[in-house]
Amino acid sequence: MSKFSLVIGGPFYRAMVRMRLVECPGPNIRGRLMVFFALTWIPMLTLSLAEGMAFGSKVKIPFLYDFWIYARIFASLPLFLLAEIVVDPWIRRVISTFDSSGIVRESDLAAYRAALQKIEGWRDSSAVEFALAILAFFPYFIFLDHEWVSSTSSNWHGSMSASLTGAGWWFVFVTSPALRFLLIRWLWRYVLWSLLLRSIARLNLNLTPAHPDLLGGLGFLLQAQQHFGILCTAVGSIIAGQYANSITFFGAPIAGTQAPIAVFVVLSILFVLGPLTVFSPRLVETRRSGVARYSQAGRRLTAAFDAKWASGTDSARQSMLGSADPSSLIDFVSSYFVIRDMKLIPINKRVAINIALQAAAPFAVLWFFATPLDRIVKTLLQMVM
Repeated sequence: MSKFSLVIGGPFYRAMVRMRLVECPGPNIRGRLMVFFALTWIPMLTLSLAEGMAFGSKVKIPFLYDFWIYARIFASLPLFLLAEIVVDPWIRRVISTFDSSGIVRESDLAAYRAALQKIEGWRDSSAVEFALAILAFFPYFIFLDHEWVSSTSSNWHGSMSASLTGAGWWFVFVTSPALRFLLIRWLWRYVLWSLLLRSIARLNLNLTPAHPDLLGGLGFLLQAQQHFGILCTAVGSIIAGQYANSITFFGAPIAGTQAPIAVFVVLSILFVLGPLTVFSPRLVETRRSGVARYSQAGRRLTAAFDAKWASGTDSARQSMLGSADPSSLIDFVSSYFVIRDMKLIPINKRVAINIALQAAAPFAVLWFFATPLDRIVKTLLQMVM
């Protein structure tokens, strides 16, 4: 398996290794997950308890009743870390396949390896990760001490009419930037991966028009790409947590979330599969060339078959039984149909549905808990009947 990795590298990763929160050689999350929980959840809980904001009626949304913070700390944050062990092995398989399958021609190997080195250099850049850390704190400099503070209700971290609580300050300076850094860092990795795909797509790839995956042999890339859907699950969890607060504390109708959720799911599919469209020009050329070549070969093959078996004598036609010629012709025709049906955009329905399910999963949980039990039972019975 290739040593290339999207996540193993960079100053933040090396710092985690030095603190023994990451066990080389591969990405793992247990130690980092415990540290992130200790730095984010526990201090806010402690401060909220000390300030009387954890539960009770002192504020409209106490800390322990805030669905949004649960979604951030116990869903989104672990998912961003879990994505490393979900996505990266598939990325390494993709690079390993490009290395060994012959899809990258020998004449393009130097350019291919140079593209890998360039992406690894950006991944390991200290300047880039420093900029990502600055971006993680950027909203604070815009909103000052009112980041994420509501102007219409009181809650555990304060309101526009009052200063932030201790837990609110911890949220602004530690919890929110930490989560935002993980999000921005993954977006940067995704940009790097997209740039690498574009560089590979520009090579003179050795695609096979009759490949049964209908993608010239690039089906392995589509299978790997769908695992980026876990990032959509993480972002969707944050949105679902906010909807849960609106429904629970402000009486917002759950029906009002349907259109935004549908838009989010569609955008998630486009986000995950969009980078693969850089291979469309290669697929178009492969299909065009394959159809032309197989059409010419098919004309010669069928003409020879016709002359030998269809236009011959009765005794010659009878001798067709047991001959391999008809089977060979059928195999050739099947290959031609594969080329004719070759996809020009590396997307298929099954993968799109898989990504949609990942993006919609947090909202399915929201729907389950926000919908009365009798209505859920009625809906399930209607689906069964």
